[in-house]
Order: sequence, then C-alpha cells, then structure tokens
Amino acid sequence: MATIKDIAERAKVSVATVSYVLNDTRYVSAEKRKRVLDAIKELKYVPNAVARGLRIRESKTICLVLSDITNPFYPDLARACEEIARSKGFILNMTNTNDQPGALEEAARQLREGRADGMIVTTALEFDREVLQSLASQGYPIVMAHRKLDELPIDSIVSDNEGGGYLATMHLIGLGHKRIAFVTGVNGSSVNISRMVGYRRAMAEANLGVLQEWIVSGEAKYKPSYDAAGALLRLPEKVRPTAIINLSDLGALSALDAVLDANLRVPEDVAVMGFDDLFFASTRNVQLSTIRIPRYELGKQAVERLFERMNKSSGLGKMDTVLPVELVVRKTCGAYLKSSN
Repeated sequence: MATIKDIAERAKVSVATVSYVLNDTRYVSAEKRKRVLDAIKELKYVPNAVARGLRIRESKTICLVLSDITNPFYPDLARACEEIARSKGFILNMTNTNDQPGALEEAARQLREGRADGMIVTTALEFDREVLQSLASQGYPIVMAHRKLDELPIDSIVSDNEGGGYLATMHLIGLGHKRIAFVTGVNGSSVNISRMVGYRRAMAEANLGVLQEWIVSGEAKYKPSYDAAGALLRLPEKVRPTAIINLSDLGALSALDAVLDANLRVPEDVAVMGFDDLFFASTRNVQLSTIRIPRYELGKQAVERLFERMNKSSGLGKMDTVLPVELVVRKTCGAYLKSSN
C-alpha cells in the first residue's frame, strides 16, 4: 500500500507538501498540487481513515451541493436530505455552485477541514471530475445524486433519465407526431445526455428522422428555453415541430408561453411536454404533461447511502441505483383531444 512518502517521491516534493495538499492546510502552487494529485491517482493512494478520524472530530454535518438553488427541482430533494439528516442528529449544510468550474472545491474544503463528515453532490459535470476523484481516493464519504460521472469510484442515485426521454417521445409519437423537437438542459450533464439518448432511440424505432434544427439548448431555465421554443416555432412550416419536449418543467412552462405568443394553440398546433412534475404542472391553468422524477426519493436514498458509507456499514463496492420514472398525461400533449375524437 502506498504511503505519503511514496507520493512525495513520485511527485518530487516534500512529505510536508503532500500533507498540505491532502489536508488543504496551506497554499501549494497549482503545478505542485497537480503533481501530487497525479501521484495519488497513479499509486492509488488511500489515506489511513483511522488516523484521519483521530485528527478530525465528527462535525455532525453533511454537505449538500446544489447546482442552482433557485431551480424548483431541488427543494424536495433537499427536504429529504434535511429530514433524514436531522433524524440522525446531523445538520445539513447546502452549497450552491451555479454549475461554475471550481465551485465544487469550496464544498470539498469542508470535508478536508473536518467541517462536514460527508457530501452529496447533485452538480457533477466533467470539470468536477478531478476534485471528486481526489476526494474519493482519500476515502471521504461521497454520493452523487441526480447527476453522475461515469468511471468514478463513487455511489450514485439517479432517475431513469434515458427511459424518461424514451417514454415522453414514444407518447407523442403515439399521438401522431412525427416532427418532435427536444430542448436540452445543462450541457454535458448526465441527465441531459441520457434523456437525449432516450429521445433519439424512440425516434429511431419509429423510423423518424431528427433534424439538427430540432435540437436546441434551453439550459433548463425559463428565458433560454423561451428563446429556444421561439426559434423552433419560427422554422418553415414544413419542418416546424408539432411537438416540443423540454428537459425541465420550468423550460416547458416557457414553451407554453412561446407558443401562445406565436399566436398558436397548445396542444392543437403544438404539443408540449416537460420533465420533473413540479408543483405548478398540475395547476388548473397549466395542466402540463410531463415525466415525473422522484425528487424526494432521490434525496432520501442519497442521504441514506451516505450514512451507510460514513458508518462503514456497507462492505460492498461502488453501487449505482436507478429510480423509475412515470409518464404523467395531462392536457398539453393533446391526448385528451385524441380520446374525445
């Protein structure tokens, strides 16, 4: 098993420098830090968890890392984490990254400095890989929820996003739609990628082509999604989509507005579907057809898995859990028109 001395020799730095990087206690230049982290990966170094436990007292705090605290997707997930943490005598500390590179490092510092005993990450994007790999290699308890990064030795709890993309698309195809657009979310997220795979699989199975113009970014936000829907609706009539799937209910809400602002009707001219089944989707004036994501269950299972890792009660290796999703049919997809006919 590799030691700190082995890391120092491989990285050509002092043992003290390796300690500073591991514990984040002093400034280390980016160049030296990279050499140390590379050596840790190459030698598969895992710190002595017992020794670390002697140095750092239990904080009775866990950290929940969110990508956008204003997004109504996250409150149910966070509520589950907070309720279960509180039932076990722990405090939940939330950190917002706004999906910015480097922002996850602050949450990582909470672990390294002993201000948190474990971390749930809902923000995982490719630029977070190095930080997460470093924490995992040092034995810190981490669980990825909602989003995940492949090939990391970290448990994940996610929804069946590919299945959801497939369900939404096949439902619209079943209603007679052939020109179906897909408004994407956060670029590079596993959620975005998987739902797109499901959409493309359904279109391929139905022998329907996908025009490049039908794939536009909405960033899972209202204004970008409104602009994306507007661009789709301005396409020539022969290629203009008759149905729009948005990666989020928030984006789908803006699509409803864009259709109305274009003097078109939902669902008679353009059907709209979302993802998440947020609180407003079922309101009388919205009635949004959507894919229900089990947000509370995502948080519940993530925090339960984290406590298993913190208590070292799980002797299994990496565990990936995929939760089922559900098609919720309301008025914006037009199913009620077909049934009435």
